Parts: sequence; structure tokens; C-alpha cells
Amino acid sequence: MMPSVAQSLGIYRRMHWSRLKRGRLRFAAAILLLLPLAGTAIALPFARDLFDNVLDIYFRFLLPFVPALGASAMVSEEIEGKTFTFIFARPAPRWTMVIGKYIALCVPLSLAFAVSIACAYGLSSLRGTGEDFANGLPHLARVLLATVLGVFVYGALAAVIGSWFTRHPFVAVMLYLLLVEALLGSTPVIVNLVALSWHLRNLAGLSLPETSFFASELHVPLWSSTVTLTGIGGISLFLASLGVNGTEYRTDR
Repeated sequence: MMPSVAQSLGIYRRMHWSRLKRGRLRFAAAILLLLPLAGTAIALPFARDLFDNVLDIYFRFLLPFVPALGASAMVSEEIEGKTFTFIFARPAPRWTMVIGKYIALCVPLSLAFAVSIACAYGLSSLRGTGEDFANGLPHLARVLLATVLGVFVYGALAAVIGSWFTRHPFVAVMLYLLLVEALLGSTPVIVNLVALSWHLRNLAGLSLPETSFFASELHVPLWSSTVTLTGIGGISLFLASLGVNGTEYRTDR
């Protein structure tokens, strides 16, 4: 009897979550997300605008990099481990493997990011008063919403790139992050709007690279950044699922 889509998603989600709990990714992610907290505690007596400065570490480096560590290898790990023949022989649709593993990775990762950033906010607020803490909560809410969305979007993007380049998926994702997110995203012209990082910073209310169009300042509304990010994330996840569904992978690797 063929399992339903919901059952198939649940099976792959539980399988991947069990693998993540046994693997080294959780330790690597935990260490990376603790580093900004350590930096915040060290810089607390000296730095001004500490929270926004710490957020630069999250949005420029950790938010693109950490989801790529796990999502880029979702297909290649099955090929390298010779388990894809068994998995794809199951009656469950192939695409449910991608979605199930994606959920197993991104849901706890987004929670971990949210907790880390909330702790960084709490630490950085020790220099101020209780009123300063309360006044900054709307900004924190925007940052957390952008962070959670960023984890899911970067995870989807890493998943589709990893499904296309199964030989060296993490390298392929890092090339994209360096060329598009880091290079184009910081270019002071309208081309930086192709970078996910620009729209995430716009949603979070952080400082943006200068963006001009015919010498006039360009303003992008929050709804436009939200639609852009969710659209790219949804299309990426669809393409990753479609690619896995229709690709015959070699067994001689």
C-alpha cells in the first residue's frame, strides 16, 4: 500500500532528524551560533550600537552559511552513501524526500537562530535601561522574522543547487554565496537587489548598501522584499523536488 504524502513526509523528516542528531552538523551549528554571543559579552563594555553590529555577523555570514552546511548535501549524501537506490525504491514519491529532509533541517535551525539572536539582544541590552530594552523589542521582532525566513530561503536555495551539483554540492553553494550574496549584494548599484541578503536586511530594518538607479535613491517596500524572498524560496524548493523526481543518479560513484 502506497503511503500518503503526509506519511511520506513524516517518514523522511524523522529519518533525517535521527541522522542529524547523530551527526556533527548540530555541534558545528551550535558552536557557530554561540560565537556571536561570546563576542557580544566581550565587547559589551566598549561597543556602541552593539546589537546591530552583532547582527552583521548573523546576516552576512551565519545566516547564509549554516543552512548551506546541511541543505546542500541532502541529495548527495544519499548518493555517496549508496542509500538512494533503497530510498527511491520505496513507494513514496521521490520529492517527499527533499521536502521531509528540508523540514527536519530548517525548523530546528530557525529556532536555534532565533534563540541565539534573542540572547544576543538580551546581552547587548545590559548596557541600557529597561526602557531601552522595551523600545528595541519591535526591532527585535523584525529581525527574528527576517531570520526565520532567511533560514528557510537559504535552505531551499542550497537544496536546489545541491540537487544540481551532486559531486561537490557545498562548494557550488559557497560559490553562489560568494559571487552573488557577498559580491553583488554589497555592490552600490541596483544590481545588489538580486541578492537575498539585501532583502533580508531590508526586512530586518538593518543598514543597507547604497542602492541607486539613475542617481536617485531607490526605496523597496517591505512587502516587495517579502514576496521576493518567499517566491525564490518556493521556486527553489519546487525545482529541487522536480530535479530529484526526474533524475536517474549513477550507481558507480
